[in-house]
This record gives sequence, C-alpha cells and structure tokens, in this order.
Amino acid sequence: MKRLIILSLIAALIAASCTKNIHLNLQNAAGLLVIEGNINNQPGPYTVLLSKTVTYYDSNNLIPVSGGRITISDNAGNKDSLIEVSPGTYHTTSIVGTVGRIYHLSVNSGGQQYDAYSTMNPPVSIDSVGVLSFNFFGRSQKRTFIQFQDPANVVNYYKGCMYVNHIKQYKVNPLNDNLNNGITVQAFLSTDSGFNIHDTLQAELDAIDQPMYNYWNSLNSSTLSSQTAAPSNPVTNISNNALGYFSAYSATVSHIIVVDSFGIGFHRIN
Repeated sequence: MKRLIILSLIAALIAASCTKNIHLNLQNAAGLLVIEGNINNQPGPYTVLLSKTVTYYDSNNLIPVSGGRITISDNAGNKDSLIEVSPGTYHTTSIVGTVGRIYHLSVNSGGQQYDAYSTMNPPVSIDSVGVLSFNFFGRSQKRTFIQFQDPANVVNYYKGCMYVNHIKQYKVNPLNDNLNNGITVQAFLSTDSGFNIHDTLQAELDAIDQPMYNYWNSLNSSTLSSQTAAPSNPVTNISNNALGYFSAYSATVSHIIVVDSFGIGFHRIN
C-alpha cells in the first residue's frame, strides 16, 4: 500500500511540473489598489486588507490604505460594514461565513468602486497527512503530502497549505479534480523552507471556487515560470483593475504529526 501511495505521489509531482502556461497581463502596477479579502466557515471576525503598490518593480512594497468603505453581504440578505482596526486592516463585526452562500465584497476607496463575488463550497475532510523522502531526477526530496476523498459528480477546487511548528506557511498549492473526480487523492503540499526532524506538521485544505483556483494557479505559475524582476499580475476576481482577491472558502485541518526521520518516519500526536 505504501508503495502505491509513493508511486501515485511521484506521478502527481511529475504532472505538477508540466502545468500549462497561463498568459497574464503584464501591466505597470504603480499606484494600483490591492485588495485581500477572506471569509470562511470558521468563527469571525474576517479580514480585508487594503494597500497600494509603489512601483511595478517593487510590488512587494505596499502602502496601507485607510478610509475605505467596505461591506460584505450574502445572498441570504445579510450585510456587514467593516471597521478599520489598524491602517489598511478592516474587520467584520457580525456576518457569519456559511457554506453554500454567495458573498459580495464591496470596496469604495479613493472615489473608486470595486466589487467581487465568491461562493463558499462545502468542506472536504483530510483523511491523513504524512512525510515522504525519495530521489527525484537524482535529487533527494522530502515532501509533505495529504490524502482525501474527492466528492463525486461535482467539480471541486482546492487550496492546500501547511503549518510547520504551528506557523502557517505562505506557499499555497491549488488543486482541482479534473483527473481524479470522485476518487481518493494524494497530493504534495509545499512548505516555505522545508522542515526538520522533530518538527510538527499540520495540513489545511480549503474548498474554493473556480475564480479563486484561477487566481492561485496563475500566481504560482507566474512565480515559477519567470526569473525576471518584474512579476506577472495573477488573474483576479475583483473589478475595476484592482489587484488581489476576495475568497469565500470552507476550511478543514488535519491531525498533527511529528517528523521522526526523513524516511517515512512520523507519528501522530492528536
């Protein structure tokens, strides 16, 4: 059984290295509004971040934007006006993330209106999480992986991420079920800088909608496909030429494991 899982995961890694190129719109990002908003099935408050880019070649340098008028509403008639808790950071006060609802983010900033919509799909449980060590094209690799059952007869999109020693990693892993609808899925998840023996690992699997899959997939493709200083702008679901995203998603987390060795060595602690 372990051999089958290992072979399946290595095949998945090879497939991931052959991702189709996405042609993104390279544009001068100076002074553009960046919106990062999330709502999920966990208790709030939920956060929206507003910032502005400085220059195209220094897009990591963002200036917080205060004074925005922001609301999040759903198709059940609920509406929440967010409050600014620190420069550029806005929190909800009353809305509750509910699976199956469509959410509308409305942002008014600098006299401009920005809108985005996202659907919260049902959560999918993680069956197991583990670590694996192998040689890949002559290089030693150690990777984390998850296993879960993809729901049948429906198109599903996911975003996976890892926690190392209880710290959430920045790297995300967009997944879809184009090739594995309705079957057991094994998928690698990335960490920011690897992991070591005695580290604790935990996985999170977010059920996202297609626009958010397109965003994360294009972001990963632009990061991996170019070594130039000028990054590509990922596909966004926000109107009026804003950068960023608004995501409604349902999250599940795995049990926690401790790495015992760089073979298939780990044990569960919860």
